[in-house]
Amino acid sequence: MIAVMAALTALASGFLMAPPKGASHSWRSVPLVRTASLSRVARCSSPVGALDYKDPVVAKEFEAVQAIEMEEVEEELGLSGIVVPPTMNEVDIRLMLVEMRLRKSGKVGTKKKAAPPKPTSFANDFERAYYEKPAFKALYEKYQKSGIATTVNLATEYLKDKRNAKERYGGTKNYEKIVAEIEEALKAKVVQEVTTPKIMFSGFPANMGEAGVRMTFSAFGEVVDLSVEESDDGLTCMGRVEFETIDSAKAAIDKYDGVDMGLGNVLKLEAL
Repeated sequence: MIAVMAALTALASGFLMAPPKGASHSWRSVPLVRTASLSRVARCSSPVGALDYKDPVVAKEFEAVQAIEMEEVEEELGLSGIVVPPTMNEVDIRLMLVEMRLRKSGKVGTKKKAAPPKPTSFANDFERAYYEKPAFKALYEKYQKSGIATTVNLATEYLKDKRNAKERYGGTKNYEKIVAEIEEALKAKVVQEVTTPKIMFSGFPANMGEAGVRMTFSAFGEVVDLSVEESDDGLTCMGRVEFETIDSAKAAIDKYDGVDMGLGNVLKLEAL
């Protein structure tokens, strides 16, 4: 950063140096706009965008641009379709190239949209599978892209009401194939990214109690904290557990998440 500021101060002390041989006419004795800092340059009435000139990434790129001849600067801008105004000073032109490079590389001017929050409740099994089973979601979106309405409708109806789906689509071509693909996607193991030793769980039999749940989790490592409560129907229990290490949490999820306990009860372990 110090080198960048020194370069700017030197440039602002007077007029431009003699233009390199072959340089465009815009560099014939064009006076510099005096500038004490990068922040002041940012306020001048040039087409330079609103960059954060205190950002080390911007400063580093500016330093790199300072090391090349003005002819090369204008040429690089020109190749990207940017015409340099004849009245623009050297500092602004170099900053213009800095901004162009950073935008092209995606280092500025690009913001990722936050993913919509996952629903906490679902209207039907189709919605649940779409949000909780990545393999099914990918398969369903593939069907959507195919543009075959009967396949899309079958995938939707099959999750909502299997009997009704069979009555409606059972006689159509590829029914068995589509149903097999759906079942395979539903059974595909969900691989979670575990970055915390804390887990939210549900589905353990209520008769295990806190002692039984603690013993089960302790097989994966030291349990730092545990809370257990019964479900409303009194058949299962749910709660949260915190391990000493992330590896222990990941091992517990890999072992038990998605395990069918029978009678339609499936264990669910989710990293917090």
